[in-house]
Amino acid sequence: MIETYIHLLTKRREKGWQERALPGLIIIGGMKCGTSSLFNYLNQHPQLFGSKYKEVSYFCRDAFYSQGEQWYRAHFPRIENMPDGSLAFDATPDYLLYPEAPGRISRLLPDVKLIALFRNPTERAISHYFHNIKKGREKDEILDAMKFEHAVYKRRSMYKEQIERYYKLFASDQIMIIQSEEFFENPTKTLRDIYLFLGVDHHVEISDLSPRQVGFNREAVRGEVYEYLNDYFEPFNQDLFEYMGKEFQWHCK
Repeated sequence: MIETYIHLLTKRREKGWQERALPGLIIIGGMKCGTSSLFNYLNQHPQLFGSKYKEVSYFCRDAFYSQGEQWYRAHFPRIENMPDGSLAFDATPDYLLYPEAPGRISRLLPDVKLIALFRNPTERAISHYFHNIKKGREKDEILDAMKFEHAVYKRRSMYKEQIERYYKLFASDQIMIIQSEEFFENPTKTLRDIYLFLGVDHHVEISDLSPRQVGFNREAVRGEVYEYLNDYFEPFNQDLFEYMGKEFQWHCK
């Protein structure tokens, strides 16, 4: 499937590929933390131009990365069609998880701005589980799936070990960390903060603020699942807060 996609996109390459923009912003994650909604909201700003579709995955998929810069640029608009002061952007949550992504990004885009959304790890893991159930990728009962030693549900929620790879390669003023719960509660304020971070017009009003993913039914999740995950993530959360120098108010039932 990947090979077919690469072939089709390669056929569409234009001779003037260098006239296409490279992103000035990358939303690196995390998965089930609000990246789909953020991608849609930012795309409504007249100075921000998202990739042709969300999750280009160039920096984390070897099959894509091996295609080179020309392949990556093909996902973004022509520079001549972008107003002065505008930015193209990529949103691929897997960039936060995959260890090779930060180095690849820094080599091609050393001055890029990066945004990471961090959701309550327990809520994120449960949402991820139901996402996989919906996609037919998960058959285990939720508590069994969460207790599996190498469960990706837990790994993706351990934000500190993922984000520190970026801080080792990028200046702190290039990275913006957003608490997902604040974004969900007040997207207008979060967007204004992002516009200021990017240096684009922060007075723009977005017309469509509808969320792009529907949450899970919390009543369907037993209390022992929350108890297990809350206890499991507690030390990892404290490590994250100490690393960032600030705390998020993450509370689950």
